Amino acid sequence: MLMARGRLEFLDKEEIARIHGISLRLLDEVGILVHSRQVSEMLEKAGARRSDDGKRLLLDERMVMSAVSDAKRPVILASRDGKNDISIPSPDRMYVTNGGEGVFVKNLVTEESRSATSDDLRDFAILVNELPQVDFFWPMVGALEQPVRLKGITEHKVSMMHTTKHIQAMATGTEEARWMIEMASIFTGGEEALAERPIFSAVECPISPLTFEKGLVEGQVELSRGGIPIVAMAASVTGLSSPVTISGTLTQVNAENLASLVISQAAKNGSPFIYSTDSSPADLKTGSIDYGALEVPLIRVGAGQMGRSYGLPTMVIGVGLENLAHGMSNVWEGVPHISIQSMVPSDLASGFGGIDMATGASFEQLVADAWVWDVAKESAREFDTDDDAISFDTIRDATKDGNFIGKRHTMARFRKEIISSTRPEASIEHRMREDKRGSLIRRASEEVKRILSKPKTPLVTEEELSKLDGFFRKIQNS
Repeated sequence: MLMARGRLEFLDKEEIARIHGISLRLLDEVGILVHSRQVSEMLEKAGARRSDDGKRLLLDERMVMSAVSDAKRPVILASRDGKNDISIPSPDRMYVTNGGEGVFVKNLVTEESRSATSDDLRDFAILVNELPQVDFFWPMVGALEQPVRLKGITEHKVSMMHTTKHIQAMATGTEEARWMIEMASIFTGGEEALAERPIFSAVECPISPLTFEKGLVEGQVELSRGGIPIVAMAASVTGLSSPVTISGTLTQVNAENLASLVISQAAKNGSPFIYSTDSSPADLKTGSIDYGALEVPLIRVGAGQMGRSYGLPTMVIGVGLENLAHGMSNVWEGVPHISIQSMVPSDLASGFGGIDMATGASFEQLVADAWVWDVAKESAREFDTDDDAISFDTIRDATKDGNFIGKRHTMARFRKEIISSTRPEASIEHRMREDKRGSLIRRASEEVKRILSKPKTPLVTEEELSKLDGFFRKIQNS
């Protein structure tokens, strides 16, 4: 069956080839700065060369393209119970999650803000587990009450206890990466089983331009050796940490992803890897990142096209309304904003619940984003384009009586083709309704209260909880 799908393109084939070629030149002639002796030595053994001044590692085309070929496909992001497994690249859908690592929580109804804690992280995990629109979980806020050394592993534990969906976290060093693997293995029956069905993946960011920080890159190597999927979220800020041009930023992002891929494959041949970026323009007046800039979707579409040109899974788009939802009266008002995000060539997306350029988080925002996404994602659904869908006969017959409504073709296909016939939120009646401004967030607040009023029982067995607690005590005492 022939199918069409709502999707966006920014680069043509020649532009993709040009960005690829210049990326290879950057890696071969300029190279990467790796702030880790052990990772540098690993790369040299795999074929990297030292620059003339000895400071950078040069990666030739053979090394890069070998890594592209060797990366595992498809990548499985497993859920604990097997009910929400994700396989990517995906030909027909985008999988979405909430935002991550906010430092404060804001109630959008009362306008009150406070520092985030582990209890907030628990409640966000519970919400995500309950919301069918959210496919996997990022630790939404940090466990800021914990010592720095225990912050990440505390977030990992709390997340594991309160959602069975796949978790996407981050390791800041080898020790933390090892802890995360051992903790997750409690639920899989060992590290080999975890590598076969990884119930967590990790965002390990290159530092722009073309730099790999010691802790993050050593954590990446440890995770890759354990079979954990790596998300190389290159976060170049155009005009500050990458060229101000979109094409220049896309080239740098591409080179950083390819370099990160080489690192993962040098650590373990065939390890799973996800091409990623969070790049956005800078607000040059303040120096901050501007996720709302007009150029953001163009950067993300181009990055998605580059990742897919290598056959790699992609995570290149942020999805959510951020602060726009505060004054919205209904779901439909948010649909135009998120519809364009749904058509970016990305297998994964994050952002639900984020506010203030992702520095904070809101329970109400998370629910509102999920509701809006549930309608907006239909922009990227598949549509039949075969002969039966086009229906020459129906058009021919309608030229005789001027009527399509009564035709069998119309009656058989109307509900599938026109989303407003099956989704009340997309109907004319809903779109024209004059609800009070802010009604969307107030309704979302009621849903948050309903979900979080239930018993907050951990989603683990007594044996698993005992092992988790014992493992955590061992870390505390080490």
